[in-house]
Amino acid sequence: MENNAQDTFNRNDLESFFLNSSIDINIGNFIVAILLSLILAYVVKFTYIKVSTSLNDKEHFSETFVPLAIITTLVITVIKFSLALSLGLVGALSIVRFRAAIKEPEELVYLFFIIGIGLANGANQFLVSILATAITISILYFRKLYNDKIKVKNITASSTNILQIQIKKGSNSIEEVINQFKNQVEYIKLKSLSSDEDLIQYNFWFDISKKEFSSFIKKIEEISTKNKNVSIQIYSRSGIYE
Repeated sequence: MENNAQDTFNRNDLESFFLNSSIDINIGNFIVAILLSLILAYVVKFTYIKVSTSLNDKEHFSETFVPLAIITTLVITVIKFSLALSLGLVGALSIVRFRAAIKEPEELVYLFFIIGIGLANGANQFLVSILATAITISILYFRKLYNDKIKVKNITASSTNILQIQIKKGSNSIEEVINQFKNQVEYIKLKSLSSDEDLIQYNFWFDISKKEFSSFIKKIEEISTKNKNVSIQIYSRSGIYE
C-alpha cells in the first residue's frame, strides 16, 4: 500500500514537472542577450565579407548570420528553464532535414561561430561571447594579414584573380595579346591551358593595383572589341575592386 502511494506520488511529481513547469525569463537579460547577439553577428558578418576566401556570394550567405544568432539566443533562453522543452526540441530537430548544401568548410565554420554566439548569449554568458568573438576575429584578421604578406612569395597559393583568354587558332599569338596590358598588371602567371580543334584557352593568375584598374578594364574591352578572334573574361574570388 505504501509502495503504491509512493509510486503515485512520484508519478504526479513527474507529470507536474514536465507538464506544469513554469518558465521564468528575466526580460532585461533577454533583451541584452538579443541585442548583443545582433551586434556580434553583424561584426562576424563584416569580418566574413572582408577576410573570407569563399568562392560563393559572401553577401548573400552572410545575410543569415543575424537571424541565426537571434533565433539561437531565443531557443536557448527558453529551453534552459525547462527540461521538457529541451527534450521537445530534440524531438523536433530529429525530423527536420536541412536541404541547403554547404559547399565549403569555411562556411560551416562561420555558421558554428554564429551558433556559438547565440548559445553563449542565450545562457547569459555575455563576457564569454564577447571575448570569444574578439579572439576569433583577431585570429582571422591576423591570418589574412599573414597571407597577404606572403602573397608575392607564393603567387599560386594566394592568387584570387583569374584572367581567361580564348584565341582562335591561326589568328593572334598569346604574346601579342598579353603585351598589350602586361605593364598594367603586377604579375601574370599561366595557370592552365586547353586546346581543341578551333580554340586555345589560357587561364592566368594575375593581380592589379587599384590605380591601374580603370585603364586595365578599358584595355581589355578594346582588345575584345577590335579583335573578334580574341575573347577575354575576368574572374575574382575576393573582388578586384571595392
